[in-house]
Amino acid sequence: MPGATCVDCHLGDGAKAGKEGAHQGMVRPFLVGVGPRLKGQALPRETAGALKALVPRANDMESMIPEGDPAKFAAAGIKTIANIHWQDRDPKSFAFSPAVAEKTCGRCHAQEVKEYSSSEMGRLKHQRSYRSWSEQLPGPQNCGMWFGQNYDNLKGQTAVPYSEAQNAASDRSCNMCHPGCNDCHFKPHEGKGSHSFGLPDTASCYGGGRGSICHAGPMDRRRGAGYFRGDYSFPPNLPQDTHFKAGLQCTDCHKPVNHKFGHLGSDQARASCGNCHAGIVQALASSVHGKVDCTACHVTLVGAYQYTFWGPGMTFGVETPYGKHKEYYGTRDLPTIIKNADGRWIGVKPYPMAVLNQTRELAPTGLLFRAIPKREIPGNPAIGEPTLFEAVRGVREVNDAYIGVGTRNDLPSGNKAILWVQMDKMSHAIGKPRGCPTCHDSYAQVGKSQWSYFEKSDVKKAFKGSYTVVADRDGIRFTDQVWEQPEMAGARKVEDIAPFTLLPASAWDVKGIDFSLPYDKRKTDSARSELDAFLAGYKASGAEGKKIRSIAYHNLALAKAILKQR
Repeated sequence: MPGATCVDCHLGDGAKAGKEGAHQGMVRPFLVGVGPRLKGQALPRETAGALKALVPRANDMESMIPEGDPAKFAAAGIKTIANIHWQDRDPKSFAFSPAVAEKTCGRCHAQEVKEYSSSEMGRLKHQRSYRSWSEQLPGPQNCGMWFGQNYDNLKGQTAVPYSEAQNAASDRSCNMCHPGCNDCHFKPHEGKGSHSFGLPDTASCYGGGRGSICHAGPMDRRRGAGYFRGDYSFPPNLPQDTHFKAGLQCTDCHKPVNHKFGHLGSDQARASCGNCHAGIVQALASSVHGKVDCTACHVTLVGAYQYTFWGPGMTFGVETPYGKHKEYYGTRDLPTIIKNADGRWIGVKPYPMAVLNQTRELAPTGLLFRAIPKREIPGNPAIGEPTLFEAVRGVREVNDAYIGVGTRNDLPSGNKAILWVQMDKMSHAIGKPRGCPTCHDSYAQVGKSQWSYFEKSDVKKAFKGSYTVVADRDGIRFTDQVWEQPEMAGARKVEDIAPFTLLPASAWDVKGIDFSLPYDKRKTDSARSELDAFLAGYKASGAEGKKIRSIAYHNLALAKAILKQR
């Protein structure tokens, strides 16, 4: 960056001649060390022998995570390097530090740092609004409750011993995913030098070669509806989004305005389809499918979590009541289509979830979209945050939903378990559409999941399984559940990671919600015949022929009208 000095970005005292004095108060990238002594805690690069230049060491999702010197690991008390964080993070909590950003990036970009530090992303307003597993809104969710500045509250909800050290390990783990200025703008992953900066690109949004952090986590690893996919998808190499293959960047559709982005419930992001597909958007808007989201048809195979359970487990080598047993990686052949709060049909991936060892209960909720009632959230003044800040989210600002199934106490521990159906919006990977019969040949929707679970602290070897999800006028059901018997590791119990193997097969089934799709066989057959006849008789080729055919698939009457006018 022309004109910037070392001190501008790294602080310290440039007036001092000696190293000790000059480096006093200096900020720099740090590692995340995991082992007998460090439990996912900050470690200087030099201590681990990881001082090589920050350039990609490979061409994969972990290309920027240093390997270090194994000979130095024992002395440092670690077995592995889990990640590397840039200098605008707090080494204690791994959270983005507005105080450091103001002193560094803010020297030249004061307004931008101010905007970002108070934005939904910079302050994590939405995720930090999740405070209680038993709260109806925003509800229990896959990423869990927020652990930072929430220990006493969570301890009161937990039916087994729960320490501050356990809570702190989970807090660091959660903060791994959430970005600061450098996560978006520092770009050593490009291989153009270890001091390369610029506008965010898709690789930046996906963590810049540092594993499943930033959007690689919630999009590819959790939802299984990733844009990048490839090495980032679980299982790997699922089909990539057609727009990714065409070279579009995330910010081509999710335009940042004052560090605010168009995300899951965003009219702005959805309207961006019209920038390239104006004719199709117009055709769809005036058709019988005018309230069907593009992704409802154009997202098919999705991956990642097929179950998730919060129960006793390991986080950064710390045994905790809130281990996240998410490694049920697999595929769902088709999303389930539901109506959002605006009456628009969208695709979601319903799957069973639970949190164990609770003191409170959650009653059945029905289908809820994750609105956030207005609330004050505790900040962290030690890193430059306000003592309190406000968070709120309307029901029309989000397309993620859930169904609270209820609370059970019939697991072997005897403690309460809160069960729900997670229903994350599927926004990617956009590609060829699902076939018309998947929506129009029955009232019922059927999706098939298959998965494989392995986490070495839980099981001695991988075990596999599958189930079918049926959504219709009678509700939602998870049927045909089969699984291999897990061979547990150490003191881990089956209940901790796989409560579905111990509960009734109907434990996550929900009645009383109509998930049926509009179905009229005579009307559907007539529309298909009319479309097939038109396509068979339309002989034009080239770009114009392709355009008319595309419009016909979305609005046959409009395609005929266009041809009639010519």
